[in-house]
Amino acid sequence: MEKVLIDIALILIFTKIGGLVSRKFKMPEVLGALIAGVILGPAVLKLVDYTEHIKLLSDLGVIMLMFLAGLETNVDELKKAGKTSLVIALGGVIVPLVLGTAAAYLFFTDFWENLFVGVILTATSVSISVETLNELGKLNTKAGVNILGAAVIDDVLGLILISIVLAVSKTVGSGASGSDAVISLVLTFVKIIAFCVIAVVMIAIVPKFINKIKADSSHKRDLLTYAIAMALILAFISELLGIAAITGAYICGLTLSQFIHRDYIEKNVKAISSGFLSLIFFASVGIAADIKGLNFEVVLITLVMFVIAVVGKLFGCGGAAKLFKMSKRECIQIGVGMISRGEVAIITANIGMQNKIISEEIYIPTLIVVILTTVITPALLKIVFSSKHGLSDSAA
Repeated sequence: MEKVLIDIALILIFTKIGGLVSRKFKMPEVLGALIAGVILGPAVLKLVDYTEHIKLLSDLGVIMLMFLAGLETNVDELKKAGKTSLVIALGGVIVPLVLGTAAAYLFFTDFWENLFVGVILTATSVSISVETLNELGKLNTKAGVNILGAAVIDDVLGLILISIVLAVSKTVGSGASGSDAVISLVLTFVKIIAFCVIAVVMIAIVPKFINKIKADSSHKRDLLTYAIAMALILAFISELLGIAAITGAYICGLTLSQFIHRDYIEKNVKAISSGFLSLIFFASVGIAADIKGLNFEVVLITLVMFVIAVVGKLFGCGGAAKLFKMSKRECIQIGVGMISRGEVAIITANIGMQNKIISEEIYIPTLIVVILTTVITPALLKIVFSSKHGLSDSAA
């Protein structure tokens, strides 16, 4: 227990110092927190290991971060961006999937492994972009809203892909009949539809009822407790249905963003997230960078995956945004905002490893690509959202 306590203390201290140094150089604080994690972890000082305790707090951190993102999102603006976000998400899935699968044939011959490489590269972790956009005050710009909307849709599309690939590959690998494959696919789509129904009910109907709740100052603390519990329940339901927990937390945030007591809940959730849990999440990304078995081939695979990870989102998402006559700068902003892979790609790679679809040779490059895309995204967002470029970031 004492080791866990000192690990947490070190993470909080180092990430805050890293944030201050980062801010000194006019960069987002999240970048400093990520670098602090790398310094603390096995890659440099070896002071903190990526244990189950750190993982648990990290998972809670990203859930709270996405819950907060939902609370701070303007639902009316998100509705306006619905069609645009869907097309952007589709572009951000199709282009990396095709490029990733094709590029994997340079190193491997197995179809399912190559396809899964493409699936890994479709992932988007918007949590890094959310924190950076928050710091820059650009979360509710046209680009910011579309990044959030597209990332949520991207997450669902990515998990549908994972489910389909797993279901079909397992069926083919086991020599099961075609009827078993059909049943597996039908169950997957039933779960997805069930989640979509829950999301619509939560966002469109629930606010009408909860806004009837009246709470004086002495009972507002109870609302905070219930709000956090609600976010965790939605995250649990999401996981149960095969959708990432962060998506359920974000849906809960969107629901409560229409609550008359939203400001109070937002203020307190932000204190819990920004002052504690999200710091552990950002640091854990760096701490997990314990790279073993690094050789020339792994480095080459990593380089190819990294290029596709960046180019795939820039052209896939940015190109799709161009279809809606957005400015060149806004297209670039959206493409950059979708680059970060974060925990989503790691989760996808873990699923592939556990189901023996991909090998260690793919998992290690995935971790490195996650670190690289997570580190460069805040810096690139800072550049493309800079007012020096003369862009007017008016809301959608």
